[in-house]
Amino acid sequence: MQDRYAGDVGDFGKFSLLRTIFSGAGNKIGVVWYKYPDEFHNGDGRHTNYLTADTYKACDEVLVQKLSNVVASDRTISKLESLHLLPENTIYFSAELNFHAKYPSQTMLDKTAKTTERINWLSNAVDSVKDCNITFLDPDNGLEIKSVAGINQKKSGKFAYYSEVRELFKGKDACVIYHHLNMNEPHESQIKFRAAELKAKIAQDGSVFGIRYSPYSPRAFFICATKDEAKIIKKKLNNYLNSPCGIGWDTYFEI
Repeated sequence: MQDRYAGDVGDFGKFSLLRTIFSGAGNKIGVVWYKYPDEFHNGDGRHTNYLTADTYKACDEVLVQKLSNVVASDRTISKLESLHLLPENTIYFSAELNFHAKYPSQTMLDKTAKTTERINWLSNAVDSVKDCNITFLDPDNGLEIKSVAGINQKKSGKFAYYSEVRELFKGKDACVIYHHLNMNEPHESQIKFRAAELKAKIAQDGSVFGIRYSPYSPRAFFICATKDEAKIIKKKLNNYLNSPCGIGWDTYFEI
């Protein structure tokens, strides 16, 4: 997640989903932003026209109003946190992932330092959300990829690694992960593949839900859930998709 994305249509999707599925009594959400420094090589983050569309207001007018405030005043993660888009007891972890700026070389010394800092970052993230039963991970690009396999590589701060997802799901009822879909293969096959990997690596005894949110730039959200929580999530997801909030959501998959 980068500050410049705050308030865009992707934020509407993620907050709408979390507010609907996990805002009930008894839940405490922990948001791990995977904050990455702003990049300006593309036009990402400019998709805010949804703020004037009646279809989004029909889903959650309060959310639209609050995100309009972000876009009009201060497009930052801290601004999102301040507006109480999620329940009051939500915990946010926003330590930046930018170790390459501090250790730019590929020497063994710098690689070791970057690995150590990433491990410490994860330890702090896990500690921050220890009292939460729901975690939401918002990496800039999504789940790990083969070309950035190591946590000490230059762009590793843009990804959530399966080993990290495992730690941030441990002892929780559910863990939600953002993932950006690429344009080189069918989205459905990508979602099914990632869901299967999460099932095998993270949620062997539970369930994994994969759902695409397609406005402007297709993205997926994966929900790893315990066996008992999965029953609740399945019912809420079906109701959500068949409500006015179902706009933009499709390719629902469960394993």
